[in-house]
Amino acid sequence: YFKWHGPFLTQFEFDNRNVQGNGTDDVGSFDVTGSYSTDGNCMTLQKKYKRGTGDPRENLGHEVKIDLKWNDQTQQFDGQWIVRTANYSGQDKFELKLRQHIESV
Repeated sequence: YFKWHGPFLTQFEFDNRNVQGNGTDDVGSFDVTGSYSTDGNCMTLQKKYKRGTGDPRENLGHEVKIDLKWNDQTQQFDGQWIVRTANYSGQDKFELKLRQHIESV
Protein backbone atom coordinates (compact mmCIF):
# COMPACT_ATOMS: atom_id res chain seq x y z
CA TYR A 1 0.00 0.00 0.00
CA PHE A 2 0.90 3.68 -0.26
CA LYS A 3 2.95 3.24 -3.44
CA TRP A 4 2.49 3.79 -7.17
CA HIS A 5 1.33 0.69 -9.04
CA GLY A 6 2.13 0.69 -12.72
CA PRO A 7 2.26 1.06 -15.54
CA PHE A 8 0.57 -2.19 -16.58
CA LEU A 9 -1.18 -3.39 -19.73
CA THR A 10 -4.87 -4.20 -19.52
CA GLN A 11 -7.14 -5.37 -22.32
CA PHE A 12 -10.59 -3.81 -22.66
CA GLU A 13 -13.59 -4.51 -24.86
CA PHE A 14 -16.15 -1.77 -25.46
CA ASP A 15 -19.67 -2.76 -26.47
CA ASN A 16 -22.91 -0.78 -26.24
CA ARG A 17 -21.61 1.55 -23.50
CA ASN A 18 -20.28 -1.40 -21.47
CA VAL A 19 -16.63 -2.09 -20.71
CA GLN A 20 -15.06 -5.40 -19.75
CA GLY A 21 -11.51 -6.59 -19.55
CA ASN A 22 -8.79 -8.22 -17.51
CA GLY A 23 -5.16 -7.93 -16.63
CA THR A 24 -2.44 -8.46 -14.07
CA ASP A 25 -0.50 -5.95 -12.00
CA ASP A 26 1.81 -6.16 -8.99
CA VAL A 27 -1.19 -6.70 -6.68
CA GLY A 28 -2.57 -9.65 -8.69
CA SER A 29 -4.82 -10.74 -11.55
CA PHE A 30 -8.12 -8.93 -11.99
CA ASP A 31 -11.27 -8.58 -14.05
CA VAL A 32 -12.71 -5.20 -15.02
CA THR A 33 -16.34 -4.31 -15.70
CA GLY A 34 -17.95 -0.94 -16.12
CA SER A 35 -19.61 1.57 -18.38
CA TYR A 36 -18.66 4.53 -20.52
CA SER A 37 -20.43 7.60 -21.83
CA THR A 38 -19.58 9.16 -25.17
CA ASP A 39 -21.61 12.22 -24.13
CA GLY A 40 -19.40 13.01 -21.14
CA ASN A 41 -16.29 11.17 -22.34
CA CYS A 42 -16.10 9.37 -19.00
CA MET A 43 -15.88 5.84 -17.62
CA THR A 44 -16.75 4.17 -14.35
CA LEU A 45 -14.89 0.90 -13.81
CA GLN A 46 -14.92 -1.83 -11.16
CA LYS A 47 -11.64 -3.73 -10.89
CA LYS A 48 -12.07 -7.03 -8.99
CA TYR A 49 -8.91 -8.85 -7.89
CA LYS A 50 -8.73 -12.64 -8.00
CA ARG A 51 -7.73 -13.81 -4.52
CA GLY A 52 -4.68 -16.07 -4.44
CA THR A 53 -2.87 -14.30 -7.29
CA GLY A 54 0.00 -11.83 -7.03
CA ASP A 55 1.04 -10.30 -3.72
CA PRO A 56 -0.76 -12.07 -0.83
CA ARG A 57 -0.23 -9.04 1.46
CA GLU A 58 -2.02 -6.67 -0.90
CA ASN A 59 -4.46 -8.87 -2.82
CA LEU A 60 -7.50 -9.28 -0.60
CA GLY A 61 -9.77 -10.31 -3.46
CA HIS A 62 -11.07 -6.77 -3.16
CA GLU A 63 -12.76 -4.38 -5.55
CA VAL A 64 -11.41 -1.04 -6.74
CA LYS A 65 -13.78 1.64 -8.04
CA ILE A 66 -12.24 3.82 -10.77
CA ASP A 67 -13.84 7.04 -12.06
CA LEU A 68 -12.28 8.53 -15.21
CA LYS A 69 -12.79 11.45 -17.58
CA TRP A 70 -11.06 12.04 -20.93
CA ASN A 71 -8.35 14.73 -20.88
CA ASP A 72 -7.87 16.30 -24.33
CA GLN A 73 -4.55 17.92 -23.35
CA THR A 74 -2.84 14.70 -22.25
CA GLN A 75 -4.82 12.38 -24.58
CA GLN A 76 -5.62 9.99 -21.74
CA PHE A 77 -8.30 9.27 -19.15
CA ASP A 78 -7.60 10.88 -15.76
CA GLY A 79 -9.39 10.25 -12.50
CA GLN A 80 -9.12 8.39 -9.25
CA TRP A 81 -9.31 4.93 -7.74
CA ILE A 82 -11.10 4.19 -4.46
CA VAL A 83 -10.69 1.13 -2.22
CA ARG A 84 -12.76 0.42 0.90
CA THR A 85 -12.08 -2.85 2.76
CA ALA A 86 -11.96 -3.90 6.41
CA ASN A 87 -8.13 -3.79 6.23
CA TYR A 88 -7.58 -0.73 4.04
CA SER A 89 -9.32 2.39 2.77
CA GLY A 90 -7.74 4.78 0.32
CA GLN A 91 -7.94 6.71 -2.91
CA ASP A 92 -5.49 8.31 -5.28
CA LYS A 93 -4.86 9.40 -8.86
CA PHE A 94 -5.44 6.98 -11.75
CA GLU A 95 -4.32 7.41 -15.37
CA LEU A 96 -5.46 5.27 -18.29
CA LYS A 97 -3.59 5.66 -21.57
CA LEU A 98 -4.94 4.03 -24.71
CA ARG A 99 -2.24 2.43 -26.82
CA GLN A 100 -4.24 0.94 -29.66
CA HIS A 101 -7.73 1.16 -31.06
CA ILE A 102 -9.08 -2.01 -32.64
CA GLU A 103 -12.52 -2.00 -34.19
CA SER A 104 -14.39 -5.30 -34.04
CA VAL A 105 -16.56 -6.32 -36.95
